Amino acid sequence: MLKFIALDFSKFRFAILLSGIFLMAGCATQTQQIKMNQSKDQFKNGDMQSTAATIQSVFKDKNTLYYMELGEVQRLQGPSQIPNSTQNLLAADQLVGQWEISTSDKLKRSFSDISSYVLSEGFSSTYDPKPYEVSMLSQTIALNHIAQGHWNDAMVEAKKMAQREKVIEELIARQVAAVSKVEQDQQNNHTTRGSTSRIQNIQGYPVDLLDDEETRNLKNSYQNPGAYYLSGFIHESQGEASLAAPGYRLAIELRPNVNFFKTSIAKLDSNIANQSKKSFADTLLIVDTGYIPKISSQKLSQSFGFGGGSRLVTLTLPVIEKSTDHYTPSFVQLGDRTANLELVANIDSMARKNLKDEMPAYVLRATSRALVSLAAQYMADQTAQQAARRNNQNNQNSGGAAIVGAIAAMITGYGLQSINVADVRHWSTLPAQTYMARMGLPIGPTSLKFTLPSGVTQNQTVNLVGGYNVVYIRMFKNRAVVLTSNDPAALPPKPLVSPPTALATPPAPAVAPVAMPVSENPATTPTPASSNMEGLKPEESPSFLNSLQQLFN
Repeated sequence: MLKFIALDFSKFRFAILLSGIFLMAGCATQTQQIKMNQSKDQFKNGDMQSTAATIQSVFKDKNTLYYMELGEVQRLQGPSQIPNSTQNLLAADQLVGQWEISTSDKLKRSFSDISSYVLSEGFSSTYDPKPYEVSMLSQTIALNHIAQGHWNDAMVEAKKMAQREKVIEELIARQVAAVSKVEQDQQNNHTTRGSTSRIQNIQGYPVDLLDDEETRNLKNSYQNPGAYYLSGFIHESQGEASLAAPGYRLAIELRPNVNFFKTSIAKLDSNIANQSKKSFADTLLIVDTGYIPKISSQKLSQSFGFGGGSRLVTLTLPVIEKSTDHYTPSFVQLGDRTANLELVANIDSMARKNLKDEMPAYVLRATSRALVSLAAQYMADQTAQQAARRNNQNNQNSGGAAIVGAIAAMITGYGLQSINVADVRHWSTLPAQTYMARMGLPIGPTSLKFTLPSGVTQNQTVNLVGGYNVVYIRMFKNRAVVLTSNDPAALPPKPLVSPPTALATPPAPAVAPVAMPVSENPATTPTPASSNMEGLKPEESPSFLNSLQQLFN
């Protein structure tokens, strides 16, 4: 029987190898996001130290997502961590810049190349940012610059948003066209004729999570009204009326019901003309609440007609969780004035809109792979039957050939099907909603009071200067982080200057400083307590053998 074992495996070697490679890549990214999702309660409770430790533990590769997650958590540790946060967010921004160049290059290629790009799995150590994450990155970096008193740098970030949105808009348009063209091609192929791009055709998928009223009303998944308004406010503070006006107008276009958006554009020219005469603190209050919903993989059984019968195949698709942690700020007071906060951005809905836009490619890829896997199993099974018949005619033992054929069919079909793994990575430390209000307040120390989701009222003093101010509040269940513009505590510590010595000594040769990753510098990054690290182990890449074993579990 041994002479039959080598009969057909050479035909399936590539499928086995390819499935192993994608399994290892897919398992690594899934494990990373699963651990981040599991640590969400730490973040919701405002435990930034433990959250930072989790990020540093689960990320093997310091990619765009790593720097965004860590940079966000560091800024929420308070003003003293803003310099470290800015450094990590700028590292993410640099990688997004590379993604922008790479994506622009892809858009210049042939349509077939775009189709291949759209239908590729996308598993790698790199991370392509989601459209709404790009705008949130620019907004977050701008707020960090404002906290450090660098309003000019914040204006640079505001300009980036419009530039990158052009690339995102073109990419989405090409993706939609590519999915439509590939689906048409698949329908003309007898093997993949049953494939589809419609999520409504997948039995058991929770379509309602992508189709709520707020999500339906969004124009797209990447234009953030709050970020546009902040851009206008920054430009106005620098006396740039021609740059501030477009930001305000776009904010109004996307969120026409926000009253102070309209007031800001109406008073823009007079505000800039009278900037030198302002005797009050023109203050933009920003309040972030809630938590971006988790995205996880879900396996669904789908029936396909094939070979004269009906067969069940398992599809793996990304699913976004139901919203449960929204909180509308009920009370925020500066001095003796209560803020009239208005909802300016629903990041939760932007994430749902983004996944809804991506689902046609996910579904088309999953269903096409399912049909190809069925075809591969069918072909391998037919080959095994032919070998068995030949062996039977030669009076040889056909049992061995049948067993080998069955194994080959199973490995080939399941190997191709195993490539279908959803990449569910996302920026998990973002808020769900952003509220804003603009107020004219007295200059100087001002009492800030607000009620947390737990019902507790928090009180602290913020210092408002003449001209323009930003007060940022990130609310958690039982605590909040407050960041203000021009905060001395957010500035990098000044280097210590040694007193001059009596004896002159020749200067030491200049040595270029060695850059250290912020996350690994014990002098700048808090070291979590050992109790916070319990249960966190370095992620281990699955062996090829383990990957194959998972196929049959």
